[in-house]
Amino acid sequence: MRVRHERPTADLAYPVSAPLKLRLEGGEVLAISSWSLNGLTLPEAIDTVPKEGQLTIPFQGVEVQFYVQFAQGSDSNKLIFDNLTGRQRETLAIFYRSLLSGKMATSGDIITSLDTPVDLVPMGETEQEEAVGRSKQRPRLLRALWNLAFYILVAVFVFGLVGGQILDRLTHVKPQHARIVAPIQDLRNSEASFVEEIMVVPGQKVQRGDTLVMLSNPQARAAVDDIRADAEVYAELSEEAELRLQAHRDTREADGQALRTAFLGAVSQTGFTNFAADQRTETPNQAWNELERFKADTLNQTGAHFDADRQLEQDAEEMRTRLSRLKRDLGNAKDVMNAGNIVAPADGVIVSIDVYEDQFLARGTQAITMEEDAVRVVKAWLNETRSGTIYNGMSTTVEFKDGPLSRSLNGTITDISASVDYAISDEFGMVITVEVDGLDPESTRSTFPANLPVQLRARKDWGLNLPWVENP
Repeated sequence: MRVRHERPTADLAYPVSAPLKLRLEGGEVLAISSWSLNGLTLPEAIDTVPKEGQLTIPFQGVEVQFYVQFAQGSDSNKLIFDNLTGRQRETLAIFYRSLLSGKMATSGDIITSLDTPVDLVPMGETEQEEAVGRSKQRPRLLRALWNLAFYILVAVFVFGLVGGQILDRLTHVKPQHARIVAPIQDLRNSEASFVEEIMVVPGQKVQRGDTLVMLSNPQARAAVDDIRADAEVYAELSEEAELRLQAHRDTREADGQALRTAFLGAVSQTGFTNFAADQRTETPNQAWNELERFKADTLNQTGAHFDADRQLEQDAEEMRTRLSRLKRDLGNAKDVMNAGNIVAPADGVIVSIDVYEDQFLARGTQAITMEEDAVRVVKAWLNETRSGTIYNGMSTTVEFKDGPLSRSLNGTITDISASVDYAISDEFGMVITVEVDGLDPESTRSTFPANLPVQLRARKDWGLNLPWVENP
């Protein structure tokens, strides 16, 4: 005969294989495949033993979850349940017994287990406890006065808080999503090009029309080079044509001088004394006739000389016309090439430079961020149903954080537009623009960082709402 000694509730020693989930403190979720009512076995050893976790029991398509505490088991990957409550122990036992018996637990069993009382606490007090409690109580009148004062203070606080909010709502309009907006412009290139030279640095003040980045467009530069080469060729040809024309005209003057010299020479050889009686006047007459013919040709612009002169003048004029057109085309090509440069559209300050020299830029690449020389304003949004509560010129208060302190400045509504400003809200409403009073552009830049959130309150003018006051 063998005697076998077993501890009570021996089923605690039998682990079962059923899926449980354990969520640890750090958010890690472990799948538990071996467990018992005594504890569970982790799928693998971990460095730090968890002290608690959220245990999940699957039941008929739903999950029953509760937090459990653990103690270290005999092995590094074994955990012992610690301080299980009555509800937790009963729910876990029902699931455990259903696995051992092969019978599915009913919903009523699970609901009953979740309703199992944890502790039974006596609700009565002993006579000694009642006496001690009465000895600590204040007199009834004092307690009544204390309660009255307490409730009065609470009422004053509540009505003061609520009344202040009501009064503020009656006297002010509070637009939403108020923030500081800087007049920022993102400058981009219009054509694909290379960055040839950056002419500015961040923080530099620029004026409208200043070149900020010089760009080099290969096609435009090639066109300029081709036209410049043609212009240089035609400049030489035009100069040569002018020299030929001038040389031809110089020969005309020399020919006329030669005829006058020949005539005077013939007359001097014949003699002046008996020139009319002398029969040898054939040579002077011939020289005279040639000189007169030269003068007539000069006066009438006829003869071979002037035919050649007109041809040379025409050639020179063609060269001049062609050179003038090339110079005009060269200027236009330079304008086209320089048109690709990034220039300042207005006076302002360079915020950032987003490119570097020799960089190739695709069309539309952001190169320069600049802020116009204009005041930073407050942009806010207001529901369209409250359009009758605001107007241009309305006084406002702009409240913002200046370090640990709060500051408040006066402002004026300068623009109200009905639209959707996706930077503020995706709802259709009114976009309100407010300028802070008494600040120039430099002051607004030093006072308000861009996109600084602020509180905007527009002050209502009660006099305009009175029936006996005429609205302006």
